[in-house]
Amino acid sequence: MEGVEIPRGVRSVAVKFYGKKELVKLYEANPSRSSLWRFMTHTGIRRGEVAGCSKEKVRRNVLHVESEPGENEEGRTKSGRWRDVPLNKEARKAFAELPDPLVSVHPDTISDWFAEDAKKAGIGGSLHRLRHTFGATLTMAGVPLRRIQLLMGHADYATTEKYYAHLTPNGSDKAVMLLEKLL
Repeated sequence: MEGVEIPRGVRSVAVKFYGKKELVKLYEANPSRSSLWRFMTHTGIRRGEVAGCSKEKVRRNVLHVESEPGENEEGRTKSGRWRDVPLNKEARKAFAELPDPLVSVHPDTISDWFAEDAKKAGIGGSLHRLRHTFGATLTMAGVPLRRIQLLMGHADYATTEKYYAHLTPNGSDKAVMLLEKLL
């Protein structure tokens, strides 16, 4: 194995995400910020997207995600595309508890808050793990990867596939067995 190097760009795709128990610990660690963490977990919103996000971005229980307009006055997210995320009951409840704007601090401050709360909760991880929790949970529930791509705002399907495909509930055996029922 001497002299063998891992090719550039290769990394583990086993994303880390929180389960219910860790999320409860996080929410209990700092009740004043639990609404923010719940909202981010249930929408998959990035820290830069939640910073400065206002209440007007939710219409008919759908969050319209975009970042600040660029020089050409067009709003854009990390992927360069806007996206809409329907709010489930938990996201709506958390949203109702948040101020307007939801957070009016620098994205780094949000990460610092999360680090404090995660440490206090004893769960570790970074703020981005809430986003992975959103994607991983949807995948394990059987939501198609293409839908997850759109909800998360991944510019490339390969990104969604790389991080979440291994979590899909139906393996090859089950997939092939479906043919018996359909044909």
